[in-house]
Amino acid sequence: MICCKRLQLPSFPSNRIDVRHSQKNVSFFLHSSSFITICFSSVKFVSYDREKHKNQHSYAVSYLINSCGLSPEIATTVSKKVNFETPEKPDSVLVLLREHGFTNTHIAKFIKKQPDLLVANVENTLLPKFEFFCSVGISGADLADILSSNPSILSRSLKKQIIPSYNFLKDLLSHNAKVVTALKRGTFLHDVQKNVVPNVAALRAIGVQQSGISLLITCNPCLLCDDAEKFDESVKKVVSMGFKPSKLAFINAIVAVCTTSNKSWEQKLEIYRSWGWSENDFSFAFRKYPRCMTLSIDNITSKMDLFVNSMGWEPSTIAKVSTALAYSLEKRIIPRWSVIKVLLLKGLIKEKICLSTMVSTSDKYFIDNYVTKYEKQVPHLLNIFQGKIGLSDPGF
Repeated sequence: MICCKRLQLPSFPSNRIDVRHSQKNVSFFLHSSSFITICFSSVKFVSYDREKHKNQHSYAVSYLINSCGLSPEIATTVSKKVNFETPEKPDSVLVLLREHGFTNTHIAKFIKKQPDLLVANVENTLLPKFEFFCSVGISGADLADILSSNPSILSRSLKKQIIPSYNFLKDLLSHNAKVVTALKRGTFLHDVQKNVVPNVAALRAIGVQQSGISLLITCNPCLLCDDAEKFDESVKKVVSMGFKPSKLAFINAIVAVCTTSNKSWEQKLEIYRSWGWSENDFSFAFRKYPRCMTLSIDNITSKMDLFVNSMGWEPSTIAKVSTALAYSLEKRIIPRWSVIKVLLLKGLIKEKICLSTMVSTSDKYFIDNYVTKYEKQVPHLLNIFQGKIGLSDPGF
């Protein structure tokens, strides 16, 4: 008997459509279409914004180069800090600046430092401040120098900061010329009440004379803008070193201490020690010439090397005449030493002159006594003094 096995045919999906599933697909397609439309719209707007920004940036760069005198590199950098599409605002600012004595150099410096002022409101923000300066006698080149160096002054309140600060300086310095000098070198018109007023009060409290305060303000104005607590520490340090507040050396010491960091101070002190100065030598030298600590390390090293190794002076002698460190190697010390060295080699003088006489006397005194006096014996001595002939040339 033959047994037949029933074959199990594979099942195939029905051709019937699931209506509910179809509706979901259609809904998804409709939502997807909306999403795609939104995406394309967003891309379109982003592209438009980018193109608009690119055009603004390109226009600003072109304007900064052609109208403000900036180099392409600087104009590109500055254009990232100021935006404008039309020339009306920047044109009005440039007209105002030129009407008040700004040269192209002043304008370029002004815009580079404070780009946002190029689009400031002339009538409300800038003009009243220019009018104030002119009313107190600061105008033309002086005003251009002040504002191109510190354009942020124009961002300050006229009534709350600029006028009170100017009045404080005028009362302190008396003469407008000194006020102008101070303003060219410092940022006093920002806010004198915060640091300048308390720092000046601290100096007066310990007996610093008005002449010393005026000198500090006109020559090193930024020091009085230092944090009041930090400035007070510097003042106490100078007092502890034995300086008398009533003397001019006190002001020079304040400058040295305030402008030299603790790290730099220790490095320079170590350099002087390496050349043989004791603590007493340094103390004496600093009291005599405080600015010996404001010299660069290379400057100190070059001068000490010449004084000790070439001229043969003892380190302690240099400490006693530390003002010798104030003079330029190329312009004064080397030319004079070259003359003295020739006179010694020729036997025209018996011994080298003292260091203070060699470097501190006037050119007239030195030439009369050490050049003109020996020109017959050494015809080219003036040329040696002027650096036209070196000691390595034939005959020397």
